[in-house]
Amino acid sequence: MTPRHKKPSAPAEGSSASSSMEEPYIEAWGHKFHHSGRIFVPFDEKEQERMELHHRLFRHCLNGALTATRIPLSVQNILDLGSGTGLWPLEMAARYPQANILGIDISRIQKTNVSPNVRFTIDNVENPWPTPANSIDFVHARGLAGGITDWPALFKQAYEKLKPGGLLEWTEMAIQIFDFDNNLGDIELCPKFLNLWRDLSKRNNIDFTPSPNGPLWLVEAGFENIAQRTEILPIGDWAQDEKLRTRQNLMNRVSAEHFENHCALLFTKCGWTREQFDAVAPTFFSEIQAESKKPYTMVVFTTARKPRLEED
Repeated sequence: MTPRHKKPSAPAEGSSASSSMEEPYIEAWGHKFHHSGRIFVPFDEKEQERMELHHRLFRHCLNGALTATRIPLSVQNILDLGSGTGLWPLEMAARYPQANILGIDISRIQKTNVSPNVRFTIDNVENPWPTPANSIDFVHARGLAGGITDWPALFKQAYEKLKPGGLLEWTEMAIQIFDFDNNLGDIELCPKFLNLWRDLSKRNNIDFTPSPNGPLWLVEAGFENIAQRTEILPIGDWAQDEKLRTRQNLMNRVSAEHFENHCALLFTKCGWTREQFDAVAPTFFSEIQAESKKPYTMVVFTTARKPRLEED
């Protein structure tokens, strides 16, 4: 079973941007993927809904803030990697009206009504960025897992582009599910399905849970002051705390409505049919929906700084 290459269709009126549908695309299980076949996250409307849910979820984890990093109001140049629909750079533009914000994404799905201090460029973030060395104050990357094949090279480029003392923030959700009542963080739920997912990802040189390796890659690139902040994201109907219940409601929508988004191309390229996938997927949901379980996953906010120049 292989994904189908299709010609573009006209974008719907009122859609985000002048649409990556102007390019050919790959279709798998009704989802549209970048025509290169190397990006395992789709760009269609269903995926754009997921991106916006994640944006709300991450802001909630940060108590309404747009970053885990404390950014000075005098910041001048901000680079956003994997902008998606462009929500984050547009909200940053309102928060930092004096800053120039450049967003890079491989698909043209950004909103067309943008602030004058925001611009987008369409490219793979693993390619050289259109910015000089030592020119960026803050590099922001979020939700890149599924599209990156060389994480160390990505962080080396970030180091090169940042000014001395410049800041980096990288956010990823873990493709892991644990039981809150069972050795917190030690015993994984759904191991059979998730191990299958990891095996298929490895065959395609993709890591959907790269955060544990992040500190090492950042040290190798030359960064300092590296820190990781982990937030719990409940799934199901067990959270009692109001803050956790809000996260839980958002996560339930993500897991129920958008589960197959990240599976379609990966499983298809590895020879799976939709029918074969549908035969194993229910075991995943039955385990996380069991009344005796309190499932959760995590989001990891990784922050770092390029060293400042030594004073004479």
